[in-house]
Amino acid sequence: MKPIYQISFRTKLTDTLSFQRLHDCLKKLNVKHWAYDFKELLLSLRSELEDFRRIQSELRSAGFKCDFVKMENLKGPDGLLAA
Repeated sequence: MKPIYQISFRTKLTDTLSFQRLHDCLKKLNVKHWAYDFKELLLSLRSELEDFRRIQSELRSAGFKCDFVKMENLKGPDGLLAA
């Protein structure tokens, strides 16, 4: 089983079309679990891609200005997915 990473970016969604563009972009990257915090302007996602720069590049090419915040490996030392 591949490791899963929790990756966070700071970005601003301006309207409903941006939200749909974001959804389409993340779907293309095979990201199934993601959330956007409108108050903190924080996009959090779970991905098997360990290279956050690829995700950031795709987001930028879709027209989003985003800054990398953090990345965490969600697998604990025992190999189980951390909640």
